[in-house]
Amino acid sequence: MKPYKQKVALSVFYGALFFLLVGYILYPMANTFLQAFWQEGHFTLNVAKEYLANPNNIQVIKNTFWVGAGSVVFCGILGVALAMYMAFSSFKLKKLLHILLLSPMMIPGVIIVIAFVQLYGESGIVTKGLEFLLGLQEPLWQFSGLPGILFVITYTQYVYFYLNVSVALKYVDYSAAEAAMSLGAGRVRVFCTVILPTILPAVITSAIMTFASGIGAFTAPNLIGGGYKVLSTQIVRSKANNRMELASVQVLFLFVMSVFVMLLLQYYKRKHTYVRPARPSPFLPRQGRRSWFQVLCGAVVLVQVLFILVPIAGILYLSFNTTHSIMTDIFPMEFTLENYIKVFQSDRVFRPLVNSLNMSLLAMGAGLLLTVPVSYLAYCGKNRWNGAAKALMVLPWCMPVSVIAINLINAFNVRSIFAFGHALIGGYYILPIGYTITALPLLLSSNDVAMESLNPVLEEASKSLGASPWYGIFRIVLPNVAPGIAAGGILVFIRTIGEYTMSALLYGVYNRPISISMVTNMQEFHIGISLAYGVFVIAFSYLALGLVFHLDKKRFI
Repeated sequence: MKPYKQKVALSVFYGALFFLLVGYILYPMANTFLQAFWQEGHFTLNVAKEYLANPNNIQVIKNTFWVGAGSVVFCGILGVALAMYMAFSSFKLKKLLHILLLSPMMIPGVIIVIAFVQLYGESGIVTKGLEFLLGLQEPLWQFSGLPGILFVITYTQYVYFYLNVSVALKYVDYSAAEAAMSLGAGRVRVFCTVILPTILPAVITSAIMTFASGIGAFTAPNLIGGGYKVLSTQIVRSKANNRMELASVQVLFLFVMSVFVMLLLQYYKRKHTYVRPARPSPFLPRQGRRSWFQVLCGAVVLVQVLFILVPIAGILYLSFNTTHSIMTDIFPMEFTLENYIKVFQSDRVFRPLVNSLNMSLLAMGAGLLLTVPVSYLAYCGKNRWNGAAKALMVLPWCMPVSVIAINLINAFNVRSIFAFGHALIGGYYILPIGYTITALPLLLSSNDVAMESLNPVLEEASKSLGASPWYGIFRIVLPNVAPGIAAGGILVFIRTIGEYTMSALLYGVYNRPISISMVTNMQEFHIGISLAYGVFVIAFSYLALGLVFHLDKKRFI
Protein backbone atom coordinates (compact mmCIF):
# COMPACT_ATOMS: atom_id res chain seq x y z
CA MET A 1 0.00 0.00 0.00
CA LYS A 2 1.37 3.40 -0.96
CA PRO A 3 1.72 6.11 1.66
CA TYR A 4 -1.22 8.48 2.07
CA LYS A 5 0.68 11.47 0.67
CA GLN A 6 1.58 9.57 -2.49
CA LYS A 7 -2.06 8.63 -3.02
CA VAL A 8 -3.15 12.24 -2.61
CA ALA A 9 -0.44 13.44 -5.02
CA LEU A 10 -1.46 10.84 -7.62
CA SER A 11 -5.14 11.74 -7.24
CA VAL A 12 -4.40 15.44 -7.76
CA PHE A 13 -2.18 14.67 -10.77
CA TYR A 14 -4.72 12.41 -12.48
CA GLY A 15 -7.52 14.87 -11.74
CA ALA A 16 -5.63 17.74 -13.38
CA LEU A 17 -4.46 15.52 -16.24
CA PHE A 18 -7.93 14.24 -17.16
CA PHE A 19 -9.37 17.73 -16.82
CA LEU A 20 -6.94 18.87 -19.52
CA LEU A 21 -7.16 15.79 -21.76
CA VAL A 22 -10.95 15.65 -21.68
CA GLY A 23 -11.24 19.43 -21.97
CA TYR A 24 -8.89 19.84 -24.95
CA ILE A 25 -9.28 16.54 -26.84
CA LEU A 26 -12.66 14.86 -26.15
CA TYR A 27 -14.77 17.93 -25.40
CA PRO A 28 -13.71 19.78 -28.61
CA MET A 29 -14.47 16.66 -30.67
CA ALA A 30 -17.92 16.44 -29.09
CA ASN A 31 -18.50 20.11 -29.96
CA THR A 32 -17.64 19.38 -33.59
CA PHE A 33 -20.25 16.60 -33.68
CA LEU A 34 -22.81 18.98 -32.21
CA GLN A 35 -21.87 21.72 -34.66
CA ALA A 36 -22.32 19.31 -37.56
CA PHE A 37 -25.51 17.51 -36.54
CA TRP A 38 -27.30 19.53 -33.83
CA GLN A 39 -29.13 22.60 -35.08
CA GLU A 40 -32.07 24.54 -33.66
CA GLY A 41 -32.38 22.16 -30.73
CA HIS A 42 -32.62 18.86 -32.62
CA PHE A 43 -30.49 16.31 -34.46
CA THR A 44 -30.30 16.78 -38.23
CA LEU A 45 -28.34 15.43 -41.20
CA ASN A 46 -29.25 18.33 -43.47
CA VAL A 47 -25.76 19.85 -43.71
CA ALA A 48 -24.15 16.46 -44.43
CA LYS A 49 -26.83 15.58 -47.02
CA GLU A 50 -26.44 18.96 -48.70
CA TYR A 51 -22.70 18.50 -48.86
CA LEU A 52 -22.88 14.98 -50.30
CA ALA A 53 -25.54 16.00 -52.81
CA ASN A 54 -22.91 17.96 -54.74
CA PRO A 55 -20.84 15.65 -57.02
CA ASN A 56 -17.89 18.03 -56.74
CA ASN A 57 -17.75 17.40 -52.99
CA ILE A 58 -17.78 13.63 -53.54
CA GLN A 59 -14.81 14.13 -55.85
CA VAL A 60 -13.04 16.15 -53.14
CA ILE A 61 -13.42 13.23 -50.71
CA LYS A 62 -12.03 10.84 -53.35
CA ASN A 63 -9.15 13.25 -54.07
CA THR A 64 -8.30 13.34 -50.37
CA PHE A 65 -8.24 9.55 -50.17
CA TRP A 66 -5.99 9.28 -53.24
CA VAL A 67 -3.55 11.77 -51.73
CA GLY A 68 -3.38 9.64 -48.56
CA ALA A 69 -3.09 6.33 -50.44
CA GLY A 70 -0.54 7.72 -52.88
CA SER A 71 1.50 9.10 -49.98
CA VAL A 72 1.63 5.66 -48.34
CA VAL A 73 2.64 3.92 -51.57
CA PHE A 74 5.36 6.33 -52.70
CA CYS A 75 6.73 7.08 -49.21
CA GLY A 76 6.69 3.35 -48.44
CA ILE A 77 8.61 2.40 -51.57
CA LEU A 78 11.22 5.12 -51.10
CA GLY A 79 11.55 4.82 -47.32
CA VAL A 80 11.83 1.01 -47.22
CA ALA A 81 14.23 0.96 -50.16
CA LEU A 82 16.50 3.54 -48.52
CA ALA A 83 16.40 1.70 -45.18
CA MET A 84 17.27 -1.62 -46.86
CA TYR A 85 20.13 -0.07 -48.79
CA MET A 86 21.59 1.62 -45.72
CA ALA A 87 21.25 -1.56 -43.62
CA PHE A 88 22.92 -3.85 -46.16
CA SER A 89 25.67 -1.53 -47.37
CA SER A 90 29.02 -0.55 -45.93
CA PHE A 91 30.82 2.59 -47.07
CA LYS A 92 32.50 5.71 -45.77
CA LEU A 93 30.40 8.64 -44.56
CA LYS A 94 27.48 6.28 -43.90
CA LYS A 95 26.51 8.15 -40.72
CA LEU A 96 26.55 11.50 -42.52
CA LEU A 97 24.32 10.09 -45.26
CA HIS A 98 21.97 8.68 -42.61
CA ILE A 99 21.66 12.11 -41.01
CA LEU A 100 20.98 13.75 -44.39
CA LEU A 101 18.26 11.20 -45.16
CA LEU A 102 16.56 12.00 -41.84
CA SER A 103 16.73 15.77 -42.25
CA PRO A 104 13.54 16.31 -44.36
CA MET A 105 11.56 15.41 -41.24
CA MET A 106 13.11 18.42 -39.54
CA ILE A 107 12.37 21.05 -42.22
CA PRO A 108 8.86 22.54 -42.06
CA GLY A 109 6.68 21.63 -45.02
CA VAL A 110 5.88 25.23 -45.94
CA ILE A 111 9.59 25.91 -46.52
CA ILE A 112 9.92 22.81 -48.70
CA VAL A 113 6.94 23.81 -50.83
CA ILE A 114 8.21 27.37 -51.28
CA ALA A 115 11.66 26.03 -52.18
CA PHE A 116 10.22 23.61 -54.73
CA VAL A 117 8.08 26.34 -56.25
CA GLN A 118 11.18 28.53 -56.67
CA LEU A 119 13.11 25.63 -58.21
CA TYR A 120 10.59 23.52 -60.13
CA GLY A 121 7.56 25.77 -60.54
CA GLU A 122 6.51 27.40 -63.80
CA SER A 123 8.99 30.25 -63.23
CA GLY A 124 11.47 28.22 -61.17
CA ILE A 125 15.24 28.26 -61.67
CA VAL A 126 15.48 24.61 -62.76
CA THR A 127 12.42 24.85 -65.02
CA LYS A 128 13.52 28.04 -66.76
CA GLY A 129 17.11 26.86 -66.96
CA LEU A 130 16.11 23.67 -68.81
CA GLU A 131 13.82 25.65 -71.10
CA PHE A 132 16.72 27.97 -71.97
CA LEU A 133 19.26 25.17 -72.49
CA LEU A 134 16.91 23.01 -74.57
CA GLY A 135 15.31 25.90 -76.46
CA LEU A 136 11.79 24.96 -75.32
CA GLN A 137 8.74 27.20 -75.44
CA GLU A 138 6.82 25.24 -72.80
CA PRO A 139 7.96 23.80 -69.43
CA LEU A 140 8.98 20.15 -69.33
CA TRP A 141 6.52 19.52 -66.48
CA GLN A 142 3.62 21.02 -64.60
CA PHE A 143 4.54 21.24 -60.93
CA SER A 144 0.95 21.24 -59.70
CA GLY A 145 -2.06 19.04 -59.09
CA LEU A 146 -1.86 15.52 -57.65
CA PRO A 147 1.65 14.74 -59.03
CA GLY A 148 3.07 17.91 -57.46
CA ILE A 149 1.35 17.24 -54.13
CA LEU A 150 2.59 13.63 -53.99
CA PHE A 151 6.10 14.72 -55.00
CA VAL A 152 6.31 17.12 -52.05
CA ILE A 153 4.72 14.69 -49.57
CA THR A 154 7.01 11.84 -50.67
CA TYR A 155 10.03 14.10 -50.21
CA THR A 156 9.04 15.10 -46.67
CA GLN A 157 7.19 12.06 -45.26
CA TYR A 158 9.26 9.06 -46.42
CA VAL A 159 11.29 9.55 -43.23
CA TYR A 160 8.61 7.73 -41.17
CA PHE A 161 9.20 4.55 -43.17
CA TYR A 162 12.94 5.05 -43.35
CA LEU A 163 13.46 5.55 -39.62
CA ASN A 164 11.02 2.87 -38.38
CA VAL A 165 12.19 0.21 -40.85
CA SER A 166 15.85 1.03 -40.12
CA VAL A 167 15.21 0.27 -36.45
CA ALA A 168 13.23 -2.90 -37.27
CA LEU A 169 16.01 -4.24 -39.51
CA LYS A 170 18.30 -4.37 -36.47
CA TYR A 171 16.10 -7.19 -35.11
CA VAL A 172 16.31 -9.40 -38.22
CA ASP A 173 18.01 -12.74 -37.52
CA TYR A 174 20.42 -12.86 -40.44
CA SER A 175 21.60 -16.36 -39.52
CA ALA A 176 18.13 -17.59 -40.57
CA ALA A 177 18.47 -15.70 -43.87
CA GLU A 178 21.87 -17.30 -44.54
CA ALA A 179 20.50 -20.72 -43.66
CA ALA A 180 17.60 -20.26 -46.09
CA MET A 181 19.93 -19.16 -48.89
CA SER A 182 22.24 -22.13 -48.27
CA LEU A 183 19.22 -24.40 -48.80
CA GLY A 184 18.56 -22.82 -52.19
CA ALA A 185 16.10 -20.04 -51.36
CA GLY A 186 16.33 -16.98 -53.60
CA ARG A 187 16.63 -13.41 -52.39
CA VAL A 188 12.94 -12.70 -52.96
CA ARG A 189 11.91 -15.74 -50.92
CA VAL A 190 14.34 -14.84 -48.12
CA PHE A 191 12.94 -11.31 -48.05
CA CYS A 192 9.33 -12.54 -47.87
CA THR A 193 9.93 -15.23 -45.23
CA VAL A 194 12.66 -13.77 -43.01
CA ILE A 195 12.93 -9.99 -43.41
CA LEU A 196 9.37 -8.90 -44.22
CA PRO A 197 7.71 -10.48 -41.11
CA THR A 198 10.20 -8.61 -38.91
CA ILE A 199 9.74 -5.18 -40.50
CA LEU A 200 5.99 -5.50 -41.21
CA PRO A 201 4.87 -3.91 -37.87
CA ALA A 202 7.15 -0.94 -38.57
CA VAL A 203 5.81 -0.65 -42.13
CA ILE A 204 2.18 -0.69 -40.93
CA THR A 205 2.86 1.86 -38.17
CA SER A 206 4.56 4.13 -40.71
CA ALA A 207 1.65 3.68 -43.14
CA ILE A 208 -0.84 4.83 -40.49
CA MET A 209 1.21 7.93 -39.72
CA THR A 210 1.78 8.72 -43.40
CA PHE A 211 -1.88 8.28 -44.38
CA ALA A 212 -3.08 10.57 -41.59
CA SER A 213 -0.44 13.13 -42.53
CA GLY A 214 -1.26 12.84 -46.25
CA ILE A 215 -5.03 13.32 -46.02
CA GLY A 216 -4.54 16.23 -43.62
CA ALA A 217 -1.86 17.95 -45.71
CA PHE A 218 -2.68 21.59 -46.39
CA THR A 219 0.54 23.32 -47.42
CA ALA A 220 1.15 21.46 -50.70
CA PRO A 221 -2.52 21.34 -51.83
CA ASN A 222 -2.96 25.03 -50.98
CA LEU A 223 0.19 26.35 -52.66
CA ILE A 224 0.63 24.01 -55.63
CA GLY A 225 -2.60 22.00 -55.80
CA GLY A 226 -4.13 24.20 -58.48
CA GLY A 227 -7.56 22.80 -59.30
CA TYR A 228 -6.98 19.61 -57.31
CA LYS A 229 -9.20 20.19 -54.27
CA VAL A 230 -8.97 18.22 -51.04
CA LEU A 231 -10.81 18.33 -47.72
CA SER A 232 -8.09 20.25 -45.86
CA THR A 233 -8.28 23.24 -48.22
CA GLN A 234 -12.10 23.14 -48.16
CA ILE A 235 -12.09 23.17 -44.37
CA VAL A 236 -9.95 26.32 -44.28
CA ARG A 237 -12.19 27.97 -46.88
CA SER A 238 -15.36 27.07 -44.92
CA LYS A 239 -13.83 28.48 -41.75
CA ALA A 240 -12.83 31.69 -43.55
CA ASN A 241 -16.45 32.06 -44.75
CA ASN A 242 -17.69 31.45 -41.18
CA ARG A 243 -19.50 28.25 -42.25
CA MET A 244 -18.47 26.31 -39.16
CA GLU A 245 -21.28 23.76 -39.49
CA LEU A 246 -19.98 22.90 -42.98
CA ALA A 247 -16.37 22.87 -41.78
CA SER A 248 -17.41 20.50 -38.97
CA VAL A 249 -19.01 18.07 -41.45
CA GLN A 250 -15.88 18.14 -43.62
CA VAL A 251 -13.73 17.55 -40.53
CA LEU A 252 -15.81 14.51 -39.58
CA PHE A 253 -15.37 13.00 -43.05
CA LEU A 254 -11.61 13.50 -42.70
CA PHE A 255 -11.60 12.02 -39.20
CA VAL A 256 -13.70 8.98 -40.15
CA MET A 257 -11.44 8.31 -43.15
CA SER A 258 -8.34 8.46 -40.95
CA VAL A 259 -9.79 6.24 -38.20
CA PHE A 260 -11.14 3.67 -40.70
CA VAL A 261 -7.75 3.22 -42.39
CA MET A 262 -5.96 3.15 -39.01
CA LEU A 263 -8.26 0.42 -37.65
CA LEU A 264 -7.93 -1.57 -40.88
CA LEU A 265 -4.13 -1.43 -40.75
CA GLN A 266 -4.07 -2.18 -37.02
CA TYR A 267 -6.27 -5.25 -37.64
CA TYR A 268 -3.86 -6.44 -40.31
CA LYS A 269 -0.94 -5.79 -37.95
CA ARG A 270 -2.50 -7.89 -35.16
CA LYS A 271 -3.29 -10.68 -37.64
CA HIS A 272 0.35 -10.90 -38.68
CA THR A 273 2.12 -10.81 -35.33
CA TYR A 274 5.77 -11.79 -35.26
CA VAL A 275 7.96 -12.73 -32.29
CA ARG A 276 11.41 -11.20 -32.56
CA PRO A 277 14.39 -13.37 -31.63
CA ALA A 278 15.93 -12.55 -28.26
CA ARG A 279 19.44 -12.37 -29.69
CA PRO A 280 19.29 -11.79 -33.45
CA SER A 281 22.42 -12.52 -35.44
CA PRO A 282 23.67 -9.20 -36.88
CA PHE A 283 24.27 -8.60 -40.58
CA LEU A 284 27.93 -8.32 -41.55
CA PRO A 285 28.39 -6.48 -44.87
CA ARG A 286 30.66 -8.33 -47.27
CA GLN A 287 33.53 -6.55 -48.94
CA GLY A 288 33.86 -6.97 -52.66
CA ARG A 289 32.49 -5.92 -55.99
CA ARG A 290 29.04 -4.40 -55.89
CA SER A 291 26.20 -5.87 -57.93
CA TRP A 292 24.35 -3.85 -60.54
CA PHE A 293 21.38 -3.70 -58.16
CA GLN A 294 23.50 -2.14 -55.40
CA VAL A 295 24.87 0.40 -57.87
CA LEU A 296 21.32 1.27 -58.94
CA CYS A 297 20.20 1.67 -55.32
CA GLY A 298 23.23 3.86 -54.65
CA ALA A 299 22.22 6.09 -57.55
CA VAL A 300 18.69 6.40 -56.10
CA VAL A 301 20.17 7.41 -52.73
CA LEU A 302 22.38 9.99 -54.44
CA VAL A 303 19.38 11.48 -56.25
CA GLN A 304 17.45 11.65 -52.99
CA VAL A 305 20.34 13.43 -51.26
CA LEU A 306 20.41 15.96 -54.12
CA PHE A 307 16.68 16.52 -53.67
CA ILE A 308 17.39 17.21 -49.99
CA LEU A 309 20.34 19.56 -50.47
CA VAL A 310 19.30 21.50 -53.59
CA PRO A 311 16.15 23.12 -52.08
CA ILE A 312 18.09 24.17 -48.97
CA ALA A 313 20.90 25.61 -51.09
CA GLY A 314 18.30 27.29 -53.32
CA ILE A 315 16.58 29.02 -50.40
CA LEU A 316 19.92 30.19 -49.01
CA TYR A 317 21.08 31.51 -52.40
CA LEU A 318 17.83 33.27 -53.30
CA SER A 319 17.51 34.87 -49.85
CA PHE A 320 20.55 37.02 -50.73
CA ASN A 321 18.93 38.28 -53.96
CA THR A 322 16.45 41.07 -54.54
CA THR A 323 12.83 40.17 -55.18
CA HIS A 324 13.06 41.91 -58.56
CA SER A 325 15.90 39.64 -59.67
CA ILE A 326 14.16 36.51 -58.33
CA MET A 327 11.03 37.33 -60.33
CA THR A 328 12.66 38.44 -63.60
CA ASP A 329 15.98 36.59 -64.02
CA ILE A 330 16.48 32.90 -64.74
CA PHE A 331 19.55 32.94 -62.49
CA PRO A 332 19.16 35.86 -60.05
CA MET A 333 22.38 37.80 -59.53
CA GLU A 334 21.31 41.01 -57.73
CA PHE A 335 22.89 40.20 -54.35
CA THR A 336 21.80 42.11 -51.27
CA LEU A 337 21.49 41.90 -47.47
CA GLU A 338 18.29 43.95 -47.56
CA ASN A 339 16.03 40.94 -46.92
CA TYR A 340 17.76 40.14 -43.64
CA ILE A 341 18.03 43.79 -42.61
CA LYS A 342 14.26 44.21 -43.04
CA VAL A 343 13.60 41.23 -40.75
CA PHE A 344 15.52 42.88 -37.89
CA GLN A 345 14.65 46.52 -38.64
CA SER A 346 10.86 46.22 -38.50
CA ASP A 347 9.13 44.90 -35.39
CA ARG A 348 6.17 43.86 -37.56
CA VAL A 349 8.47 41.68 -39.67
CA PHE A 350 10.55 40.38 -36.74
CA ARG A 351 7.60 39.58 -34.44
CA PRO A 352 6.44 36.38 -36.29
CA LEU A 353 9.88 34.83 -35.78
CA VAL A 354 9.76 35.56 -32.04
CA ASN A 355 6.17 34.29 -31.86
CA SER A 356 7.07 30.98 -33.47
CA LEU A 357 10.07 30.44 -31.19
CA ASN A 358 8.02 31.23 -28.06
CA MET A 359 5.01 29.12 -29.07
CA SER A 360 7.17 26.13 -30.03
CA LEU A 361 8.99 26.28 -26.69
CA LEU A 362 5.65 26.54 -24.86
CA ALA A 363 4.30 23.49 -26.71
CA MET A 364 7.45 21.52 -25.99
CA GLY A 365 7.41 22.40 -22.28
CA ALA A 366 3.69 21.77 -21.79
CA GLY A 367 3.85 18.48 -23.69
CA LEU A 368 6.75 17.20 -21.60
CA LEU A 369 5.01 18.28 -18.39
CA LEU A 370 2.01 16.15 -19.33
CA THR A 371 3.67 13.09 -20.87
CA VAL A 372 6.77 12.46 -18.74
CA PRO A 373 4.83 11.59 -15.53
CA VAL A 374 2.49 9.33 -17.53
CA SER A 375 5.41 7.46 -19.12
CA TYR A 376 7.12 7.09 -15.74
CA LEU A 377 3.97 5.78 -14.05
CA ALA A 378 3.49 3.32 -16.92
CA TYR A 379 7.09 2.20 -16.41
CA CYS A 380 6.43 1.66 -12.68
CA GLY A 381 3.41 -0.55 -13.34
CA LYS A 382 0.10 -0.76 -15.17
CA ASN A 383 -3.02 0.89 -13.80
CA ARG A 384 -6.34 1.70 -15.46
CA TRP A 385 -6.04 5.46 -15.00
CA ASN A 386 -2.65 5.59 -16.63
CA GLY A 387 -3.87 3.37 -19.47
CA ALA A 388 -6.81 5.69 -20.09
CA ALA A 389 -4.51 8.73 -20.03
CA LYS A 390 -2.17 7.16 -22.59
CA ALA A 391 -5.12 6.27 -24.84
CA LEU A 392 -6.31 9.90 -24.80
CA MET A 393 -2.81 11.17 -25.50
CA VAL A 394 -2.41 8.86 -28.50
CA LEU A 395 -5.83 9.82 -29.94
CA PRO A 396 -4.47 12.93 -31.80
CA TRP A 397 -2.24 10.51 -33.72
CA CYS A 398 -5.22 9.54 -35.92
CA MET A 399 -6.56 13.12 -36.13
CA PRO A 400 -5.31 15.20 -39.07
CA VAL A 401 -4.14 18.62 -37.92
CA SER A 402 -7.11 20.43 -39.48
CA VAL A 403 -9.46 18.20 -37.45
CA ILE A 404 -7.79 19.24 -34.19
CA ALA A 405 -7.89 22.91 -35.18
CA ILE A 406 -11.60 22.93 -36.05
CA ASN A 407 -12.35 21.03 -32.83
CA LEU A 408 -10.61 23.78 -30.85
CA ILE A 409 -12.48 26.52 -32.73
CA ASN A 410 -15.85 24.88 -32.04
CA ALA A 411 -15.06 24.41 -28.36
CA PHE A 412 -13.32 27.67 -27.45
CA ASN A 413 -14.89 30.38 -29.57
CA VAL A 414 -17.08 30.99 -26.48
CA ARG A 415 -16.29 31.04 -22.79
CA SER A 416 -15.57 27.58 -21.43
CA ILE A 417 -14.98 26.01 -18.03
CA PHE A 418 -11.95 24.23 -19.53
CA ALA A 419 -10.45 27.63 -20.34
CA PHE A 420 -11.34 28.91 -16.85
CA GLY A 421 -14.15 31.12 -18.12
CA HIS A 422 -12.31 32.56 -21.13
CA ALA A 423 -12.79 32.31 -24.91
CA LEU A 424 -9.43 31.30 -26.39
CA ILE A 425 -10.05 31.85 -30.10
CA GLY A 426 -8.36 35.05 -31.24
CA GLY A 427 -5.99 35.03 -28.26
CA TYR A 428 -2.32 34.14 -28.04
CA TYR A 429 -2.45 30.73 -26.33
CA ILE A 430 -4.77 28.82 -28.68
CA LEU A 431 -1.92 28.06 -31.12
CA PRO A 432 0.51 26.71 -28.46
CA ILE A 433 -2.37 24.58 -27.15
CA GLY A 434 -2.98 23.21 -30.64
CA TYR A 435 0.73 22.52 -31.10
CA THR A 436 0.82 20.72 -27.75
CA ILE A 437 -2.10 18.44 -28.65
CA THR A 438 -0.43 17.36 -31.91
CA ALA A 439 2.84 16.78 -30.03
CA LEU A 440 1.46 14.45 -27.34
CA PRO A 441 1.72 11.15 -29.29
CA LEU A 442 5.29 11.87 -30.40
CA LEU A 443 6.40 12.88 -26.90
CA LEU A 444 4.69 9.90 -25.28
CA SER A 445 6.38 7.50 -27.71
CA SER A 446 9.77 9.16 -27.21
CA ASN A 447 9.41 9.10 -23.42
CA ASP A 448 8.39 5.42 -23.44
CA VAL A 449 11.50 4.54 -25.44
CA ALA A 450 13.65 6.49 -22.97
CA MET A 451 12.02 4.74 -19.99
CA GLU A 452 12.60 1.30 -21.53
CA SER A 453 16.34 1.99 -21.53
CA LEU A 454 16.31 2.62 -17.75
CA ASN A 455 17.74 -0.15 -15.58
CA PRO A 456 15.13 -0.80 -12.83
CA VAL A 457 17.84 -2.14 -10.51
CA LEU A 458 19.17 1.38 -9.96
CA GLU A 459 15.92 2.75 -8.54
CA GLU A 460 15.28 -0.39 -6.48
CA ALA A 461 18.78 -0.12 -4.99
CA SER A 462 18.15 3.49 -3.91
CA LYS A 463 14.88 2.45 -2.21
CA SER A 464 16.59 -0.42 -0.39
CA LEU A 465 19.15 2.06 0.94
CA GLY A 466 16.39 4.24 2.42
CA ALA A 467 16.10 6.91 -0.28
CA SER A 468 12.67 8.53 -0.73
CA PRO A 469 10.72 8.00 -4.00
CA TRP A 470 11.26 11.65 -4.94
CA TYR A 471 15.03 11.26 -4.44
CA GLY A 472 15.00 8.26 -6.76
CA ILE A 473 13.03 10.17 -9.41
CA PHE A 474 15.16 13.33 -9.42
CA ARG A 475 18.60 11.81 -8.75
CA ILE A 476 18.38 8.47 -10.60
CA VAL A 477 15.47 8.24 -13.04
CA LEU A 478 15.54 11.71 -14.64
CA PRO A 479 19.35 11.93 -15.15
CA ASN A 480 19.27 8.56 -16.97
CA VAL A 481 16.26 9.23 -19.20
CA ALA A 482 16.79 12.98 -19.73
CA PRO A 483 18.71 12.66 -23.04
CA GLY A 484 15.93 10.61 -24.69
CA ILE A 485 13.19 12.82 -23.29
CA ALA A 486 15.01 16.00 -24.34
CA ALA A 487 15.50 14.57 -27.85
CA GLY A 488 11.73 14.04 -28.17
CA GLY A 489 11.08 17.56 -26.93
CA ILE A 490 13.50 19.05 -29.45
CA LEU A 491 11.81 17.10 -32.25
CA VAL A 492 8.52 18.74 -31.23
CA PHE A 493 10.20 22.14 -31.28
CA ILE A 494 11.47 21.50 -34.80
CA ARG A 495 8.10 20.27 -36.08
CA THR A 496 6.13 23.19 -34.64
CA ILE A 497 8.40 26.15 -35.39
CA GLY A 498 7.33 26.22 -39.03
CA GLU A 499 3.92 24.52 -38.72
CA TYR A 500 1.45 25.89 -41.27
CA THR A 501 -1.83 23.91 -41.37
CA MET A 502 -2.95 24.54 -37.79
CA SER A 503 -1.51 28.05 -37.90
CA ALA A 504 -3.67 28.93 -40.92
CA LEU A 505 -6.80 28.00 -38.94
CA LEU A 506 -5.94 29.34 -35.48
CA TYR A 507 -3.59 32.31 -35.77
CA GLY A 508 -4.70 35.80 -34.84
CA VAL A 509 -3.34 39.32 -34.49
CA TYR A 510 -1.33 38.48 -31.38
CA ASN A 511 0.23 35.16 -32.35
CA ARG A 512 0.98 35.42 -36.07
CA PRO A 513 3.65 32.72 -36.70
CA ILE A 514 6.50 32.73 -39.15
CA SER A 515 4.87 30.18 -41.49
CA ILE A 516 1.91 32.51 -42.12
CA SER A 517 4.26 35.44 -42.68
CA MET A 518 6.30 33.41 -45.17
CA VAL A 519 3.24 32.62 -47.29
CA THR A 520 1.82 36.15 -46.94
CA ASN A 521 5.09 37.75 -48.04
CA MET A 522 5.30 35.35 -50.96
CA GLN A 523 1.76 36.26 -52.06
CA GLU A 524 2.52 39.99 -51.65
CA PHE A 525 5.66 39.59 -53.84
CA HIS A 526 8.09 40.15 -50.96
CA ILE A 527 9.78 36.91 -51.94
CA GLY A 528 13.19 37.86 -50.55
CA ILE A 529 11.83 38.38 -47.02
CA SER A 530 9.91 35.09 -47.22
CA LEU A 531 13.09 33.22 -48.14
CA ALA A 532 15.07 34.98 -45.39
CA TYR A 533 12.46 33.68 -42.93
CA GLY A 534 13.07 30.22 -44.41
CA VAL A 535 16.81 30.44 -43.79
CA PHE A 536 16.23 31.30 -40.13
CA VAL A 537 13.86 28.36 -39.64
CA ILE A 538 16.22 25.95 -41.42
CA ALA A 539 19.12 27.18 -39.26
CA PHE A 540 17.12 26.65 -36.06
CA SER A 541 15.98 23.23 -37.28
CA TYR A 542 19.47 21.97 -38.12
CA LEU A 543 20.97 23.26 -34.88
CA ALA A 544 18.22 21.46 -33.00
CA LEU A 545 18.70 18.37 -35.19
CA GLY A 546 22.38 18.22 -34.25
CA LEU A 547 21.36 18.37 -30.59
CA VAL A 548 18.89 15.51 -31.10
CA PHE A 549 21.57 13.31 -32.63
CA HIS A 550 23.95 14.17 -29.80
CA LEU A 551 21.39 13.34 -27.09
CA ASP A 552 19.82 10.21 -28.58
CA LYS A 553 22.47 8.48 -30.68
CA LYS A 554 21.05 4.99 -30.13
CA ARG A 555 17.77 5.76 -31.87
CA PHE A 556 18.91 8.06 -34.67
CA ILE A 557 22.50 7.11 -35.50
